[in-house]
Amino acid sequence: MELHPERALGPTAWNELSAWLLQREGTYTSYHILVDSHTHEYVLPRFMAEIEGLADAHILEVEPGEASKDLALVEQLALGLRDEGADRRALLLALGGGVVCDLAGLLASLYLRGIDLVLVPTSLLAMVDAAWGGKNGVDSEGTKNLLGTWRPEAPVFADFRALETLPEREWRQGWAELLKQAWIAGGGLWQTASTSDWTQSALLTAEAAQVKLEVVAEDPYERGTRRALLNMGHTVGHAVESLMLGTGAACGHGDAVAFGLSVESRLLDALGRPGAEARLLLRQRLEADFEFAHFRELDPQAVWARLQHDKKKLGGQLRIVWCAQPGEAEEVDVLTEEAFTQAWTADAQH
Repeated sequence: MELHPERALGPTAWNELSAWLLQREGTYTSYHILVDSHTHEYVLPRFMAEIEGLADAHILEVEPGEASKDLALVEQLALGLRDEGADRRALLLALGGGVVCDLAGLLASLYLRGIDLVLVPTSLLAMVDAAWGGKNGVDSEGTKNLLGTWRPEAPVFADFRALETLPEREWRQGWAELLKQAWIAGGGLWQTASTSDWTQSALLTAEAAQVKLEVVAEDPYERGTRRALLNMGHTVGHAVESLMLGTGAACGHGDAVAFGLSVESRLLDALGRPGAEARLLLRQRLEADFEFAHFRELDPQAVWARLQHDKKKLGGQLRIVWCAQPGEAEEVDVLTEEAFTQAWTADAQH
């Protein structure tokens, strides 16, 4: 199956979506748009004004944030679709960031055994990472993305106009994923990203998204290790994010991934992998752009316990997948508690 055969990223993507819908006039019996309350207020009015054919669309709204990635909420949304009369020829559009895209993907897969889906990412994080690749899912009892499906065929229309309303905090969330993808790509993208800061994100968005698409195309269903490379920073990142959210503390996904990149890079140092100077440069970039003090206050034993639920764990062994230096092939290493503790301690001393 071709990955996102219909896609657009740039300042006219909504125009292309409008044309796409007009070409399919009569195909769908109803239109439904999933938003969170922030997107509803700041993006939806402009989106509706730009897109033809959606005047009668039904709006489904959730609260922003990771807490909305819940299976019970998916069921509520499905009942909402039912009550709005959605049948198998309904179209669901996800207008929002990573959480909205995740929810919509799972909802569209489950409702009546599957309805068509279009992703319209509105955050930098979603445009760089979350909207691409076909993955979606919800959390359960503190385990990130425990339940999910694949929708690699879903069209994606990512318009830069949606970014105009983003607060600084949301730019930083996407910047973490952008730095990760720049490291994977190496070359000019890494050189530019490593010597820039989050304020340059918009200039690098399209190139970073292309990195994600190319990696996914090599391993679309994560049968090997290539796609797992996109989880750099997420092993530790997901663990600390879950712990923070479990205490009721605010925690951005990108902030957690940035911290995960810092700690995990030190694991490669402890293992003696080449590229220590490049990893130091990565950490210096992260320290300049993010605040990690609240993560470093967590109990490392609690983090280690949460790491045991990581999806890359196979045969009882916890693995991390990294490229030791920018642009290199991925390597798989087994993560032991001793190595994790050493890396955590080294990061705490930064």
